[in-house]
Amino acid sequence: MVAKQIIPTLPTFYSRNPAHDTNMANLQDVLNKYISYAYDRRNTSTKSWLTFSEYKGIGGGVKLKTTHYQKLITLLKRLDSINPQLTNDEIKAALQPYRSTKPEPINTNKQKELDDKGRAIAIGRRKASSAKVYLVEGEGKILINDKPLESVFPNAGDRMKILHPLQVVGEENTYNIYALSRGGGSTGQVDSIALGISRALTIFNPLYRKRLFKAGCLTRDPRVVERKKPGRRKARKMPTWVKR
Repeated sequence: MVAKQIIPTLPTFYSRNPAHDTNMANLQDVLNKYISYAYDRRNTSTKSWLTFSEYKGIGGGVKLKTTHYQKLITLLKRLDSINPQLTNDEIKAALQPYRSTKPEPINTNKQKELDDKGRAIAIGRRKASSAKVYLVEGEGKILINDKPLESVFPNAGDRMKILHPLQVVGEENTYNIYALSRGGGSTGQVDSIALGISRALTIFNPLYRKRLFKAGCLTRDPRVVERKKPGRRKARKMPTWVKR
């Protein structure tokens, strides 16, 4: 009597996770076939892939590990980055089972618009200070808490910081500005007003965003005063060391 040799149906039958390894092998075969095709990472579609829990159903269940899923997503993105003009039905068919069927989330971050009075309203913050800025087309007047700019900030350097966003876009005498500033000291108030003006300018003209961002006007300064530590005189200062 001759014993029959039983051949596993999957080449990856003896691996730790046959289902996942088979999926990876099939995708790798497709990629190797079209490895010479031009690709660009920016060509990857925005449609999301299956989540880890969703992929478990076809990826081995409890045998699936996070590292397995990460390698799968890397391979899928590489295949999806092939030039759309060169993508054929075989590549699309290989990727389709791994695409999520859930609808893409709607982007709720809409571009801010002018209010009914034609004003751009923006808020800026720095340390303990906050400023609400109202910007409207005018002849270049600036009021801070109902007072002229020169009386609130007599220091020329502070005034230059506030006017800097307007100088970047070349609109020093185009807009009237009214700002309400609260909290903190002069440095925090100056920086918060300048940030609010920059954000308000982008509401009036979104094309200003690139210039203002490049000049650093749209980036909030995250620095704050460091807290005092136990056993220290201040945040960093240590008590004087005495030998005896």
